[in-house]
Order: sequence, then C-alpha cells, then structure tokens
Amino acid sequence: MKKIIMLLLAISLATILAACGGDDESAEEGNGNEDIEQPEEGEAPAEQVEISDEEKVSEDEVVVNVNGNDILGDKYNATYGQTKVLMSQNGQDISNVDQLKEQTINVLVEQHLIKQEAEEKGIEVTEDEVDSEIETIKSENGEQFTAVLEQYHLTEESYKDQLMFELTLNKYMEEEFSDIEVTDKEVQEYYDQAAEQQGEGLPAFKEVEGQLKQRLAQQKEQQQLMSKVEELKESAEIEKLI
Repeated sequence: MKKIIMLLLAISLATILAACGGDDESAEEGNGNEDIEQPEEGEAPAEQVEISDEEKVSEDEVVVNVNGNDILGDKYNATYGQTKVLMSQNGQDISNVDQLKEQTINVLVEQHLIKQEAEEKGIEVTEDEVDSEIETIKSENGEQFTAVLEQYHLTEESYKDQLMFELTLNKYMEEEFSDIEVTDKEVQEYYDQAAEQQGEGLPAFKEVEGQLKQRLAQQKEQQQLMSKVEELKESAEIEKLI
C-alpha cells in the first residue's frame, strides 16, 4: 500500500508543510535514527475517522477564491476528510472543527497556487497520464485500493482529481528544484549525529549512505517548496468565504 499512501500524503501540502512542520524541523536537528533503523518499511494502518454531515458543505458552494478562481465545496469536502485523517495519524487534535476547516482551506489554497504556477510554466499532466497511473495503482493493490479510498473519504473521481495535482506537483518540483545537491560531508555528518544519539546498533555507513543522501535531498527539496509556497501566498489575492 505504500504507493497509495505516499500519494495521499504528497497531495496535502498544508498538512505536510504547516501542520507537520515541527516534525521536519526535528528531522533537521538530527532525526536520522528512524531513517537508519527503519528505512521505509511498511505503513501503520490509517485510523477510521468519521466525518459528520455538519462538517461538510454544499458541493457547489464557493469556499475560497484564489486569484479570481472559485474553489467549490466538492473539493473542500474531499480535502477536509483527507486532512482530518492525516492529522489524526500525526497525533494532532481533530476535535476542533474550526481548526480543521482552516487547515483544509490552507491545503486548497496552496494546491491551487502550485497548479497556477505550474500552468504558467507550461507544466501539465494529461488525463491519459492520470488514468494510466490509477490503473497501475489498482493492479498493484487490488481491493485494497477501494479500502484506502474509504479510509480517506475519497471517491475514485475525487482521488483522480487529487492525483492530477500530485503528478503536477512532481513535474513542477523536478523542473524547479533539479539543482539540489547533497555533499558527502553532509551525509557523513548526518550519520555521525545519528550514531552519537543512538550509540551501538547502527548499520555501517556504506550500507545506508545512499538512503541518507536521498533523505537529505528530500529535506532540501521540501524546504525550497515551503519557501515557494509562502512566496506565492504573499502575492496572491485570497478570499475565504466559509
């Protein structure tokens, strides 16, 4: 299920960049132990989080306007459910509906700004690319695909819409942040810090060097994306309507 889960994580920009910002900061301060001990082995099952009718809005209601473009309730409802599940998985309080609403609006705004930026740069994802990716995911995961959609309160159509964004984001990041470099010194320091914190039991440096280099590159890429999103928000005209 890693591919599905990672796609779902990737599409919630605000959940990752804002709500979970503290986790990223701690990683920069030396959270390499988990990377070395457990190199992406399996996912914890998502908690089944309920969404009440009161938490939803009408599908055709305008929830926020970004640079003159209306974002409607159907997108809000799909993103709200996903955001609530992801926040729950990260151990965050999901009892405050106003906070969840604000977080969801942030996700929608940031996604829309990235899509606008990508479009201006001529970056696009075709329907065929999205359909092909979904078929691959279905063939790899079988009935679990439907189970994951249910966990995150997504229909296949709303997932397709989210996937369109995720693939656009991937292309955008590949084009914009292709110059990221991680030096051998940075990787060695990362490993040494983890070794100092954990003591005995770490794999040899050569066994995890590639993994740690990739992790550091991802951190740098995420930092650049965070900066870009903030830059776009500062110059955007945003009107929240709920």
